[in-house]
Amino acid sequence: MRFRMLALAAGLWLTGFSMEDVPFEVLKGRPRRQSARAQYEVERSGEAVIVTIHAGSQPTGGYSVEVRRVVKEGSKCVVHYAVIEPPPDAMVPQVITYPAAMVRIQTACKDVEVQPPLPRAAAAGQER
Repeated sequence: MRFRMLALAAGLWLTGFSMEDVPFEVLKGRPRRQSARAQYEVERSGEAVIVTIHAGSQPTGGYSVEVRRVVKEGSKCVVHYAVIEPPPDAMVPQVITYPAAMVRIQTACKDVEVQPPLPRAAAAGQER
């Protein structure tokens, strides 16, 4: 633990910026659309930023996206997440699913990234 804190402090000193945890709210509703590709979307709503992380199509039920933390690095917010897989012996529905998670961040962020990295979805009306 002590070594981890020293490494973090050294990294902050070398890079010249600080990281701070940002409060976020996991939204219960379903995303407006399903995505067969793993990607993320960013929507601005006043001072808030809504980030939707899509895990892409999955072969069965039991998959989910869990947002673990949001960190502000300078003017950028980084959303840390994990795709949770069902246990190997779990009984799951045999249907294709599209797991996703939506979070609302109240802090002003000029840009948003996700970790592990995913491609960002094209804005509405734009082609990729």
